[in-house]
Amino acid sequence: MPTIPFSQIRAGMVLAAEIESPDGRYRLPAGTVLAESHLKWLRGWHIREIEATPESTAQPQDVAASEPAATPEETIRQRFAPLAPEEPIVITLTELALARAETLAAVRPARPPAAGRQKLADVPTPEAILASDPVLVSLPEVFMRIREVLSDPNSTVEEASAVIGKDPSLTAKLLKLVNSAFYARTLRVSGGLPPGPVDTLSRAVMLLGLNQLSTLAMGVSVLPLFKDIPAGCIDLRQFWRHSIGVGLIAKLMAVRMHDPSPERFFVAGLLHDIGRLVLYKQVPAAAGASMAEAAATGRHLVEVEQELFGFNHAELGGMLLHKWRFPESLEQAVWRHHAPTTGEVPLEPAIICVADMIAGAVLPGSSGERLVPRHDPAAWNAVGMAPADLPELVETAEAHFEVICAMFA
Repeated sequence: MPTIPFSQIRAGMVLAAEIESPDGRYRLPAGTVLAESHLKWLRGWHIREIEATPESTAQPQDVAASEPAATPEETIRQRFAPLAPEEPIVITLTELALARAETLAAVRPARPPAAGRQKLADVPTPEAILASDPVLVSLPEVFMRIREVLSDPNSTVEEASAVIGKDPSLTAKLLKLVNSAFYARTLRVSGGLPPGPVDTLSRAVMLLGLNQLSTLAMGVSVLPLFKDIPAGCIDLRQFWRHSIGVGLIAKLMAVRMHDPSPERFFVAGLLHDIGRLVLYKQVPAAAGASMAEAAATGRHLVEVEQELFGFNHAELGGMLLHKWRFPESLEQAVWRHHAPTTGEVPLEPAIICVADMIAGAVLPGSSGERLVPRHDPAAWNAVGMAPADLPELVETAEAHFEVICAMFA
C-alpha cells in the first residue's frame, strides 16, 4: 500500500493502517474513509505521511446524505424528538420554533461524518485538562486586576474604572452594551434608566454597580482565550450566538424575578458552555467523537460526554470558573445548569437551565448540541415560568439578539 505525504491526502481516501495520536489517546482504525474532520485531527497530530489508497469509490458523507433532505419543519421536530410532546412547555416552545423554522434550520450544526465508532483511549481527568493549557492557567492581567477589585469590599468606582480602562477593547464592548436598547429596557424596568448616553466607565459603574460591571467585565475579558480553536471542531460564531442568547434570556428572567444583580445571569449564560470550548481546544478528537456519537444515537450531547469521558462540559466549565476564582454563584450556575437541584442553591443554575432550553429551541446558534436541551420540570417550577410567559420573553430576546451579537463580533 503506498505511503502518501499528508499534503496529498484528500477526503475520500481510505486508511490502510491504523493511525494513533502522538500521546496514544486516540486512534483512527484502518478502513476509515477520511472526511474533512479527520484531516483536521491528523493535521493537529502533525502526521507527515499516511498509508492510504490513492483513490476510493467510497465517499465520506453525512449519515443521512442518501436520505431526502429534511424540510425545516421536519428538522425542528427532530430536534424536539427526545422531549415529552404532551408537556405544555414543550408544546409552546415547539410552536415558537416552528414559527421560526426557516431561520433555525439554516444555522443548526450539520451531522458529523460517519466513520464508525472510534476507539478512544482514556480521556484525561478534568483537572489534567485544565492544568495542561498554559493559556487557561495564565489569565490576562486585566482579568486578574478586575478579580482583585471584585473581591475587595473597599474598592472604589475610580479604581474599578482605572483597571477596566487599561483594556480599550473591553472598555468599548462594555460601553456599547450599557448603551444598548437591551440595557435601556432592563434598566427602565428596574428604575435606573439614565437621562443620557453612558460615555464613561465611572458612569457605567455608578449605573450598574461596582460588582455588576466588574462581573460583566470578567466574563467578557476571557472570551479571546478561545480564538485559536480549530475551525473543524466548532463554528465559534454559532457557539457565541447560542451563549449570548442564553445570557439575554437569563438576564430577562432575572429582571422579571426582581433579582438585584441580574448582570451575573448574563455572564453565566455567556459562559455556561465554556467547558465545551475547553474540550474542543484540549481534546478535539474526543470532543468530535462525542458529537458524532450523539448524532448517530439521537441522544443529548451532555449524556454522551458523561458516558465517554466520565464527566461533562458543565462540570468542566464550573471547575474552570472555580480555578479562575469567579464568584461562587457564577461557578455553580455553570457547573449545575444541567442538574440544578443537585446544588445547595438551585435557583441560579435553574435560571440558566431554563434559559438554555429556551435559547436552544428558538434562537439561532449552537455550542455543538443538535437537540433542544432537556426539559427539567423542577427548574421551570423554581423560576416560575409558565407557557403563557414564553412568547413575550422570546420576542423581547429576539428583538435585541442580533445587536448584542454584533457587539461581540
